[in-house]
Amino acid sequence: MSYGIAQILYWQQPEITSPLPWMRVWLLPETEPFKVTRVLLMVGWSVATLLALVLVLSRRAALPSALLTDPPPGPPTAVPAGGNERSRARTVRVCQFGILGALVLPYSWMALDALVEYPLTLLVCLPTTTAALLILHRVQFYRRMPVRLLLIGFGWGVLVGDGFGSVMVTWFQRYAAGYLLDWQHPRDMIRRLYTLLALNTGLFSELGKAVGVAVLLLLFRRHIDNVVSGVVIGAAVGLGANLPETVRYMALIDPGQESTQFWMRQVVGLPAAHVAFTAVVGAGFGAARQLSGRRDRLLVAASGLVAAVGGRFAAASMDPQLGKWKEELFSDNQTLILLLGVPLTMVLTSGLYVVVYMVILRRGLAIQAAELAPALRAEAETGSGTITAPEVELLLSPLRRFLLELRVWRRDGTAGLRLLTRLHQAQLALVCARPSTPELHQLRERIRELKGLPKITDAPNTPSAPSAAQAGPAVPPTQEVLS
Repeated sequence: MSYGIAQILYWQQPEITSPLPWMRVWLLPETEPFKVTRVLLMVGWSVATLLALVLVLSRRAALPSALLTDPPPGPPTAVPAGGNERSRARTVRVCQFGILGALVLPYSWMALDALVEYPLTLLVCLPTTTAALLILHRVQFYRRMPVRLLLIGFGWGVLVGDGFGSVMVTWFQRYAAGYLLDWQHPRDMIRRLYTLLALNTGLFSELGKAVGVAVLLLLFRRHIDNVVSGVVIGAAVGLGANLPETVRYMALIDPGQESTQFWMRQVVGLPAAHVAFTAVVGAGFGAARQLSGRRDRLLVAASGLVAAVGGRFAAASMDPQLGKWKEELFSDNQTLILLLGVPLTMVLTSGLYVVVYMVILRRGLAIQAAELAPALRAEAETGSGTITAPEVELLLSPLRRFLLELRVWRRDGTAGLRLLTRLHQAQLALVCARPSTPELHQLRERIRELKGLPKITDAPNTPSAPSAAQAGPAVPPTQEVLS
């Protein structure tokens, strides 16, 4: 809808006929990636329309035949549930995902063009981005979402979040001058143009990333159900949007200042800017998942989005003035500007948002620990061997678990570390699972397998022999000895 409105505004804009040289910036020809994106969007809309038609017809065909025709005479016969229902459900699922892909994937061309055209710049940015993703995964001290979900969020930010924002900003640059030019007050007109450009950047950049967080929440609501998972998935989406933007600035927009852009966007500003704003959006969605009222959910989720849009708008508006302020304050000394000016700029533009999502994350982890403690102790008291009394305090202490992982890694290598982390995550997932779900028994069996304990069903069924659940582990688990 946003792109359609921008198209209409572009078609209806007044013609710019100014002879002034500086007006050429508003009359530049379309770039090749933008031209391709326009064509792909038209194709995507057409494909989405066809898939929507197939979806409507499929749902119509799924109506019971008794509602469409008279039942045959004689006693009613049971209609076996066969492959037709499964086939229709599969068709509906394929159409839904197809419509989503047809509507959003065309925006990815803008990001892919920069990443493919400048592979060396991309390789320079990958180490810091990968390290940040690893930190996001590890900061989930208790219950961790699957790695693939984190990568999906990162991919959405790379392809759709950055692409949608770039397309909408390009559209604004092409139609805004036709509506806003005022030759009686040219200075006020320039201020108005750049202010609205900053607002447009903040609105559509954060909207494109927020849609990704919302889609992931709808598809994987089992894993995104609190503020911790919301902050993490939001930060992953923001981290993805930051990557192509960094490549674009280093290679196209400011090619003479590659080191400055890298320092500003991939080192000092990596936890700020995109990551900070979208983490606040994710925190809003995560907090909304914990509320019962629909109105409260919408209000909290919308508040996170509005806060992110406001922060991005303020940062974009302040950026030109802060650039001049840095040069005046440090007397054009590039070393001082890099080491002091850039961090100060980040603190002023998005430092508050970094503090906010850090506080939310810390508070969310504390709440998780408080909720897990009684569940872990209750599981240890069952005597099943899945969680023992010494393991309770270990699982509740991220620092102790980290030190134990280091000791196991030095002693047993990567294989031992992987086994230990799988055991910890399975134990934490066990106490988070609902008591009535079949997953509970599977998790217990998985934990006993990781510990090297016999299955409960394999225990001898004689009066003199205790069951495996009562006997406990034959050999103390490695983590109990080391901890």
